[in-house]
Amino acid sequence: MEENNINIEEIMADIKREIKEKGLTGDMLSFEDVPYKKTPQAGGSVREALDFLNSNYNVQPYKELKGNPLKTGFKKVIRKLMKFYIEPTVEDQNNVNSSIVTVLNGLAENSPEKAISKAETLELAQKELLMRIEKLEKENEELRKALGKQENV
Repeated sequence: MEENNINIEEIMADIKREIKEKGLTGDMLSFEDVPYKKTPQAGGSVREALDFLNSNYNVQPYKELKGNPLKTGFKKVIRKLMKFYIEPTVEDQNNVNSSIVTVLNGLAENSPEKAISKAETLELAQKELLMRIEKLEKENEELRKALGKQENV
């Protein structure tokens, strides 16, 4: 029996070296940034549910028929007989779904949480600007003192 020795440290060192060689940084694309289709789960976020609604509000009137050819043929006949009723109903439902999703998107854009988030972002930006102004004022004062010393010489 052949024994496999796996050196985790060596593997991690190789991975880190490869990342460094490629110039990858932490602010680049991450798994969370990659779009993929998922279904809403119990306990999921409102954003996830809204994303699901945005991509799935349009309902198709017919599903693909598979299985027994006799049953499939019978279902095709029934579809043709019911087409006058099914397709307008599905179109109406799609119009309602589209309107609901549009309203939900508007509500999500103007939600109190979003407003709070925007306010917090503005507060942080304001604090950063105040700190920069304070730093510039100190630099200005130091430069004035240095200029005053040069003029006295």
